[in-house]
Amino acid sequence: MFEPTKQPTIFPGISRRTFLTLAGLTGLGLAMGCDEDRKAGQRALPDPLDPIARGRGPLMADRDDYAPPTTNPNEGTKPPATTEPANTYGVIPRSSWTRVGPDMKRVDAMGAVKLITFHHSGDPKPFFIDDFAGTAQHLEWVRQYHRSRNFQDIGYHFAIDRAGRVWQLRSLHYEGQHVRSNNPNNIGIVVLGNFDKQQMTNAQREKVKSFGSLVRRMYGLPIGRVLTHQEIVKTECPGDNMQPFMVQIRKQRMI
Repeated sequence: MFEPTKQPTIFPGISRRTFLTLAGLTGLGLAMGCDEDRKAGQRALPDPLDPIARGRGPLMADRDDYAPPTTNPNEGTKPPATTEPANTYGVIPRSSWTRVGPDMKRVDAMGAVKLITFHHSGDPKPFFIDDFAGTAQHLEWVRQYHRSRNFQDIGYHFAIDRAGRVWQLRSLHYEGQHVRSNNPNNIGIVVLGNFDKQQMTNAQREKVKSFGSLVRRMYGLPIGRVLTHQEIVKTECPGDNMQPFMVQIRKQRMI
């Protein structure tokens, strides 16, 4: 539930009024099957980044993987918070899972948002943690792994956990590191789980649709600018069980 009690600094440059209006419209649009989006889509030309429209494969030949190769050895470490904070516009702030900031000497500014890319976390084995504290620990483990690879911070901007909660990861002020050579102006959203080895939860499916639609509308992007990792570079991400879902909801204009 979105709480209209403070400025949503999680989304730089977006006013509270705009956020709440879009949040309401997004919920209504999904409930009605996004009829207006369908009508708009019938009138619009295909977007050049739409993988269906462009009719070609990945843009790069090298693999692009971001999942830690092992499970978290520090499970049980207490995160900064153990319960979900209130009044965060449905997005759990970064301060709830880590006390460590990015390498400010090396981060690049995000710039104007032009693309949204969805990922799975691609853990080495199926990931079933769905409680708040366990998810916070896992996100910190991913952050540590990304830093060990000389990233400036955790690579993604948001995560959708097994319970359908949305977590703020890297600030939207900064360019992410989640698609090789395609990070500028690109919001990265990771859905927790290995969807080559397991299925998305119903809560995750619904949140991908609602949150993806909210962010897309917030930045005025056409549906063709909502892609998956494997549609941009050579990778298995987001897995065989998530990729068809993403294609379906994009085709049906449900995101």
